[in-house]
Amino acid sequence: MPVSPHALVLDADNTLWDTNATFRRARSAMIQVLQGADGEEARPDGEKRLETTDVLYRLSQHLPSSGGEGPDLEQLARAAAFYISGLRGGPEAGIQTSRLRWASEQVRAGRQPPGCDRSRARKAAEAFRSALSAPPPLLDGAASLLRGVRAWRTAQPDRRTSVLFSEGAPDRLEVAFDAHGIGGGQYFDDIVLREKTPDTFRDVCHAIGNAVDLPEPQAAEVVVIGDSLQRDIRPANATGCTTLYCPGDLWGRETPEAASEQPDYTLGTLDEALRILDL
Repeated sequence: MPVSPHALVLDADNTLWDTNATFRRARSAMIQVLQGADGEEARPDGEKRLETTDVLYRLSQHLPSSGGEGPDLEQLARAAAFYISGLRGGPEAGIQTSRLRWASEQVRAGRQPPGCDRSRARKAAEAFRSALSAPPPLLDGAASLLRGVRAWRTAQPDRRTSVLFSEGAPDRLEVAFDAHGIGGGQYFDDIVLREKTPDTFRDVCHAIGNAVDLPEPQAAEVVVIGDSLQRDIRPANATGCTTLYCPGDLWGRETPEAASEQPDYTLGTLDEALRILDL
């Protein structure tokens, strides 16, 4: 039976658009600079090409955050250069946790990796930053869902509202907003940039209750769509929302670890929500 909500709350990164693909391109750009124009510099003989997304993502978990969405990019470049150097751990295939930890420790200690002076680290950081400035592409079904949301809101503007909810960095999100016409109000009545917790979802639901014209605002039916069981579905479930889970490339298809992470519906692509929500 279709759900007839008063409000839709959509996650942005890796639900509406493919942020993961943009970060993969940025990480690849950084590695290309570190490995030199021919792709061979600073790489020991026999070592296979790094799987850049996994290596740089996991290195970032071992480095202190500089604020925003991750570590200082020059530090990340230096840590990657240490990892590539192969001075510890050997040329075995696969990502080695001990090698990741060792590379990050060298950076924390202020050491310079072989073949990567400060100029190259800055260049690698700039390559990452430049690639990340490209707008992320919409994911499958996202354009259809956005059109459906716009028509749904327009039909009853006093009783229906939509919210975009994200934890992403505002500067990076602005690129996606401009590329896909998000900031103009045609799809969303509100854009919330906050950490996703049960408390912030309650705040969002409270604001929705005040925004829609209902005899009892607390009775507003709210649907949440996201790609992460832990970051989207669990806090939304805790708030009593109806949850639609649309797994993507970043986290893959997750398995609920508890009833609190069990979505009400699971989507293959975003446009499947149109049928469930009768949009």
